[in-house]
Amino acid sequence: MARPLTVRQPTAQQLRRIHRFLEAPLEPWQRRRAEALLLLAAGHPATFIAELLQVHVNTIYADLHAFARHRLGCLRPARRRGARPRLSTAQLKAIWRLAELSPLTLGLSFARWSLAKLRAYLIRKRLVRAISREHLRRVLKKGGSTCAAGVASS
Repeated sequence: MARPLTVRQPTAQQLRRIHRFLEAPLEPWQRRRAEALLLLAAGHPATFIAELLQVHVNTIYADLHAFARHRLGCLRPARRRGARPRLSTAQLKAIWRLAELSPLTLGLSFARWSLAKLRAYLIRKRLVRAISREHLRRVLKKGGSTCAAGVASS
């Protein structure tokens, strides 16, 4: 048996905006939510909408409750989560370029980079404010570095 649905139906103005919204390229979840709102406005129950859109009925309830809370804002993508990258693209390229150079060409007294020595050099030259050896190893691996520091862990 279906749960009672107490979500207000979209207004005529909101329906026009939803139709315009559907003309643009969308993520699958955005299209599903917009179509669910149109089907709700047509008077269909949530179970029918779920069956028609081939999703679980709880997904439709969640979509309709999101509309009740945020109106058409529920169709906009959510903000990205997580921390921002601490290294810019320019910093990454500089690190990769430096790792490929021999320390001797930079006037240093050793022939090969270790993670600790490369890290100390990057901080001393103020290319980065701080970086751990483990993160530096991952950065070098991501850049496809063939330098010994990218392979060894010192």
